[in-house]
Amino acid sequence: MVRPSVDAMKNAAGIPYGDLIRRQRTKKKMSQEQLGALAEVQKNAVGAWENGRSRPDLSSVVTLCEALELPVTEFLGVGDPIPESIWEFVVQFRSLNEIHQKMIMQEMEALRAMEEAANPRKLVALFRSDLNASAGTGESLEGTTGDTVWLYADPLTEKADEIIRVVGDSMEPTYRHGDEVLVQHADEIRPGEIGIFTNGDTGYIKEYRKKGLYSHNPAYPMITFKEGDAVRCVGRVLGTVTRDRYATPAEIAAFKAQQD
Repeated sequence: MVRPSVDAMKNAAGIPYGDLIRRQRTKKKMSQEQLGALAEVQKNAVGAWENGRSRPDLSSVVTLCEALELPVTEFLGVGDPIPESIWEFVVQFRSLNEIHQKMIMQEMEALRAMEEAANPRKLVALFRSDLNASAGTGESLEGTTGDTVWLYADPLTEKADEIIRVVGDSMEPTYRHGDEVLVQHADEIRPGEIGIFTNGDTGYIKEYRKKGLYSHNPAYPMITFKEGDAVRCVGRVLGTVTRDRYATPAEIAAFKAQQD
């Protein structure tokens, strides 16, 4: 069996499936064996997912998300509701045996390759800042240097306004040191969303809560501010920019030629 690539182990928002499963399973105080029983898979399958050795296949996603009480859209890293036709496909797909499921997946891959060849993918140009947002104690965001990069257009990249690099480990396992995140500019975000914030010329990537800025790594305390502090929300974090989202030089040249 061919093992999926590292990027294939992440959802559309760039978050590893294993991290999402482990975090939600731990939150619900379930063992891997208990989750496996609820998701109708073997205990070893859950361990392989969490360790990044494999990923849940399409036939397992709905049952897994129901067991974890996790929205499928969040698990897949997509912000928009999933059309009813997709749910119908999933139900039909799950009713097939393993051999027929593999045949369907192979056919889908072949069709996708044909469509891409006939219709080159749309690209999005984004500013990638040289500045960093700290996942620790804060990083200066002063300045505006950076470069323009081209990404494949998708629901997240089309919403983004810029790319900012994460420094530190306080947002692990959701975001790791060195990750590049897609940021949608916004003056405020809802509690529970992850955003980029500044206090003076110091920047942070944190989960916003009414009492302060929360780190996903329990080793870090919540950051609170006093009245009068110049705290500003730069925008919400949409997800990680994985390497497979960057267009090749040839694709960029072809896309620009189409626009002329």
